[in-house]
Amino acid sequence: MRTIEDTFKFDNFLQPKMFNRYRLGTKEELTEMFIKAFKHYDQTVETYRHLPAYDEIIDWLVDTKGRGLMLMGNCGLGKSTIMNYVIPAIFMTKTKKTLRSVSAKDLVVMERTSKSTPPFVIIDDLGTESIKNDYGTKIDAVVEAIAYAEDKSKTLLITTNLNREQLESRYDTRTMDRLKKCKKVAINGESFRK
Repeated sequence: MRTIEDTFKFDNFLQPKMFNRYRLGTKEELTEMFIKAFKHYDQTVETYRHLPAYDEIIDWLVDTKGRGLMLMGNCGLGKSTIMNYVIPAIFMTKTKKTLRSVSAKDLVVMERTSKSTPPFVIIDDLGTESIKNDYGTKIDAVVEAIAYAEDKSKTLLITTNLNREQLESRYDTRTMDRLKKCKKVAINGESFRK
């Protein structure tokens, strides 16, 4: 007679959701890589300032614990540089995985049937997107992408200038609940831009 444990082992369609966990290195090693990458990719910053929140991002890189990452804060604090360049450079160096972000404004509905989808969904500037109209059907591509990440066990990486209250007023309860899978890092300070 088949047991429930047999079903757990042999029925692939009934497998639990498993989010990828990455351990990319030591805190010291990743701090050095983070600083070098930031300086290399952000040519607009005259003098590098290591903000306290950057250590939280580095801690996430040391061990993602199967969680995504959401960088929140005002403009000009390096969120997009970190998400579009620093983190992808570190992942490429350590795992040979390519990470490419998509601006929320440019996001289209995720193709759910592709077999070659990357293990990440990266959304830059959450909250700037508009609702798309697909033959009369209103579609919020960001909400769709967040749902896709959850459904397909993809690691979700997000930047936003919105605070928690602004996010809650813009997105529904289901989307906000899915964002709980992300470690939230608030980056505070004055803009680096002059």
